[in-house]
Amino acid sequence: MPDSTQTRQLGVFPYLAEAGHRIATAFLGAVQAHRGPLAILIFYAVSCVFHTRIFGLERFSSFSLYGVTGVHLLLLTLACFFIIYCIRTQLRDRPRRLLPQVMTRLNQDVLTWERFFNGVVAIACFYLLLAVFSNFKRMIPLVVPFHLDPVFFELDRAIHFGADPWRLLQPVLGHPLITFMVNFLYNIWLFIVIMVFYWQAFATENAGLRMQYIISFLLCWVLIGSVAATLLSSAGPCYYGAIVPGRDVYAPLMDYLHRANESYPIWALDMQQTLLENYRQRHIGLVTGITVMPSMHVSIAWLMALLGWRISRPVGWLFSAYCACIVLGSIHLGWHYAVDGYVSIILTSAIWFVTGRIIGRQARQARRPGSIFAA
Repeated sequence: MPDSTQTRQLGVFPYLAEAGHRIATAFLGAVQAHRGPLAILIFYAVSCVFHTRIFGLERFSSFSLYGVTGVHLLLLTLACFFIIYCIRTQLRDRPRRLLPQVMTRLNQDVLTWERFFNGVVAIACFYLLLAVFSNFKRMIPLVVPFHLDPVFFELDRAIHFGADPWRLLQPVLGHPLITFMVNFLYNIWLFIVIMVFYWQAFATENAGLRMQYIISFLLCWVLIGSVAATLLSSAGPCYYGAIVPGRDVYAPLMDYLHRANESYPIWALDMQQTLLENYRQRHIGLVTGITVMPSMHVSIAWLMALLGWRISRPVGWLFSAYCACIVLGSIHLGWHYAVDGYVSIILTSAIWFVTGRIIGRQARQARRPGSIFAA
């Protein structure tokens, strides 16, 4: 960015005109670079509008629920990134005065207009996606009532040689303190998802990998979280007794979780009860919408693992370990059938592979002389 000397040399108005042109160019470039994610988001939003009108569910639709919450999450995440950057600068440079050094580096080396607008456009897509997804999720049982829970229960047993997956995990996870720790890791999922997405939103090292992650992220929510979830409408083990007539086959698991809650707080129980009450009352809010197959917790955790392995082995192992915790936690806490996670991993891997192939092909075409893909 021009300093005060350059400003005096150019004059105020020419300098402002040049700065305005540079900012506008960076913004338009960011929009152009994200035409793929924006097209997906627009199609998703328009589909949601038609979906609500076709099934007469307008009163269950709201696109403003994540407004204030989104701002709070944005500020919290940016604050975390700033703290991490300060720690990294202190360990690497060991400056005498940390904050002036950090601000200087941010201004000179890190926060370019191109990087800023690339991050802003990607993050805007993220929050608009959540707003649309919450509408689809809320309407799933109203369009396709829960009907596949008995099928997934039997499928779980068939795959695991006649045993319930949660029972296989009990010898290791069936201790109140361990259950509490699993619940903690499960509950911070959204925060980690946001941190990783913001990291990629502002990333500059590998533009192709960044775009592959962003597009795959959006497609997972659209294709897995909305389309597949509607076709495979089901409620999950924790709601089995409330949804499926007859004996509640997951009552022993829920009894254990309530006993563990007497020793350590198991937050999943309160969330599950709130979701069930809001489902019965047809309440519209941030904590609404029950859907279990496929698991978005597992899908995005696995997507982060796929990203991690492309970055480095340590990051790959870290995200893979966290994904394993999410898979086990989804079963142990009664949120999901085991097959939910398996299907999510398969579908997410397919989306990641296809997206990578398309982006790789576009990158090769862009390097050809005279290509329409060239910027």
